[in-house]
Amino acid sequence: MSTQQQGISPDPLQEHAIADYLRDHPEFFATHTGLLADIRVPHHTDGAISLIEHQVSVLREKNYALQRQLHSLVQVARDNDRLNEHMQRLTLALLEAPDLHTVLRALGDSLVNDFRADALVMGLFVAEQRLPHDAAGLLTMRALSADAEGASVFASVLNAGKPLCGHLRREQRNYLFPDIAEENVASAVVVALGFPGADSPHSKRLGLLGIGSRDARRYHAGMGTMFLNHLGELIGRAVGRYLPLQ
Repeated sequence: MSTQQQGISPDPLQEHAIADYLRDHPEFFATHTGLLADIRVPHHTDGAISLIEHQVSVLREKNYALQRQLHSLVQVARDNDRLNEHMQRLTLALLEAPDLHTVLRALGDSLVNDFRADALVMGLFVAEQRLPHDAAGLLTMRALSADAEGASVFASVLNAGKPLCGHLRREQRNYLFPDIAEENVASAVVVALGFPGADSPHSKRLGLLGIGSRDARRYHAGMGTMFLNHLGELIGRAVGRYLPLQ
C-alpha cells in the first residue's frame, strides 16, 4: 500500500533514498520477484491503458485468486485434520466404554464439546420402558415407533441411509426435536443409526440422531455427508449392541 493510499504525505528524502538504492542495486527486483505482483508501474499511452499494463493487471488478479484458493484449501485441510482428530477421540472413547450409559455420556460430551452441537436428540426404535437415559444430560433421548406415520418425514434418511442436512420442515422438527427450543435448531443434520443384525449382513434400523445448531448456515444441503455416514455407523454399532432391535 502506498503512502497516498494510507493518507500519509510522502517523505521526499525517504523517496530519494529509495530511488538511490534501486539505482545502485539494479538487480533488486530480479531477486525479489514477488514484489512485482504488488507494485504498479503505469505506462502512459495518451489516456488508453497499455497492453503491458493490462496483462500485468490480469496476472495480478489471477495471482490474488490463486492465493485465495490456496488459503481455502489450507483451511479445509486444517478442518479435516481437526475432524479426524475428534473422530479418533470419539471412537476410542466408545470402544473403551464398559456400558451403555458410558457410551451415551462419551457421545454427548464429544458432540457438544468437539463438534459444537447446540441440540442433540437420539431417537431409538425401542419401547419407552427400554429407553436408556444419558446420565450427563447432554443427549435428549426419545422412544420412536418404527411403524409410526410420523417416521415418514425422514423416509429418505431411514430407507436410503442418506443424511439430511440443512433446514428442517416443521413436521420434521416436531417429530425429532419436539422439546428443543426452535432457535437451537436453526439448521440441523439427521443421521440414521444402523446396526448389523446377527442373521444378516445388512444394517437394521436402530433410530435417528439429530444434531442442531443455532447457526442457520452451519449445516446445509451442499455439505459432504461421508463423515456423517461414518458417524451414524459408529454410533449405531456402539449403542446397538446393548439394545433389542425392532
